[in-house]
Amino acid sequence: MLDELKGMNGSPLAITEAFRSQRQRFLATVSAWDASFWRSPTRCTLWSVHDVVRHVRDVVSLHIERLGGPPAPFPMGGPFHPATSPATWLAASAGQSCEETLDELRLLIDQEARLLEHKALTNPPELVKGQLRRTLHWSVSSAHTFWDAWMHERDIVLPAGAEPVYPAGELRVATMYGLLAAAAPAGWQSRYVRTSLALGGSPDGCYEITHVDGSIRVCAASPAESVELSGPTGEVLDSLAGRGPEPQEVFGSSAAAVAQLTLLRKVAT
Repeated sequence: MLDELKGMNGSPLAITEAFRSQRQRFLATVSAWDASFWRSPTRCTLWSVHDVVRHVRDVVSLHIERLGGPPAPFPMGGPFHPATSPATWLAASAGQSCEETLDELRLLIDQEARLLEHKALTNPPELVKGQLRRTLHWSVSSAHTFWDAWMHERDIVLPAGAEPVYPAGELRVATMYGLLAAAAPAGWQSRYVRTSLALGGSPDGCYEITHVDGSIRVCAASPAESVELSGPTGEVLDSLAGRGPEPQEVFGSSAAAVAQLTLLRKVAT
């Protein structure tokens, strides 16, 4: 279970392990690229591979700040807006070489891991304003940072004809947080999503999105004939985050829940 106010099963450990596996794989992958690949296009149509890696580096800096580390070394440029703020952050590292970006990313990921492990060990009952304007347990806010990097990794490697092999625990966190994030915008007006999904290739097979006392919750569910929506995990998560076909096409359904889950795509792109 992933709950906005309680975290994942009451403990941040699954989320910290998801960070560890994704960060290790991402560093190994980007370290193997030559300069020509860093200039390649990505699913983020205005950004090259290098731009996406710089963005991931910027978000690691912001995560470090939220975990109690030093502030990010670039101006925030006012309130966050998904369509403009990341480009504003990138301006601070314009002209940076691939090697400089990679060196910074390694150092920041090490710092992030230390801060995240320390906070996970104490796991304070800390609620924060999340990136999608919802009040969250601190570890769920961190899960957003993980999901952002997980999705941007796909933005880079899928156009190159590859797809990462995900450990089950990492894929579970990405799946459950991706569903939670997609349900968040409907919650802004208390129009909470309530639906069930069968996701092919996911660690648990079926999931339920619901809410308890205004807190959005995603739970692994037993397979049932009454599942409302279905689709392949990667394609569903991509679509909900604004990549590829619309959710109505991926799910093959025009159910009311699909329209609610599509709101994130409209907000983020």
